[in-house]
Amino acid sequence: MAPAQRATGDRVILPIAPGLVRIDQWIRIRGREIGTDASGPLCIYADVHVAGGPGGVAYLQAGTTIPAPRRFSIFLPPFALVQARLERCTIATRALACRPPRGLIPASALLLPSSGASFPESMSDVLACLDRPGVVEITRAVSPRRTAARVKALIDATYDQAQPITSLAAALNVAPATLSRSFRRAFGLPPVRYRHLLRVVDSLQRLAGGDAPAVVGQDVGFDDLGRFYNVFRRLACATPGTYRPAASRNAKTRA
Repeated sequence: MAPAQRATGDRVILPIAPGLVRIDQWIRIRGREIGTDASGPLCIYADVHVAGGPGGVAYLQAGTTIPAPRRFSIFLPPFALVQARLERCTIATRALACRPPRGLIPASALLLPSSGASFPESMSDVLACLDRPGVVEITRAVSPRRTAARVKALIDATYDQAQPITSLAAALNVAPATLSRSFRRAFGLPPVRYRHLLRVVDSLQRLAGGDAPAVVGQDVGFDDLGRFYNVFRRLACATPGTYRPAASRNAKTRA
């Protein structure tokens, strides 16, 4: 979850197998914040425990609010976008992230009641446990307007290309201001920040696989290494090198 302004937290990322990464983290929310999760090219499954505090977690969807229980799970297919209102609580999560497996997967982000079972060890295990009663869709924009949907689809397809947002607007034959306004109204954040989230999520898995930061930054669309470090540090709360295998067991980073 993208770090909030008035929050502290620790995160540990561990390579489990080629292409499979586990991310454990906790976040303490002091006030009220909006947290954004974007899966990018990955599938992500997480068990979530609202461990303490008088507040809680509620997902935002097209003008409505979906309260989450104190224990629950979420599943994000590739290029899902969810937003949650976080209020005065401590949140502990365990997550698996991998490239999409073969076969059918849900097309929408899902909130699932906690299974109470042991944490899955593979994405196959995850897919096997998604058929639970009480599943709720938590995608931020279920039916976005045409312009916003086109913008998101283009960003999803080109996030790893170094081109300005104005080029995307020209490709869609809309004014840059119209593009940004439509996207933010539908998805709750500016298109540039969304693209940064996609790049950072992609980077996390590549770094955990052992790729060098300079190579990763270029591969995910940054043509300037310094900018890659700045964006990554802001969204992942640590430098890219922290998330490589040699350092990942010590990647406890404070937001």
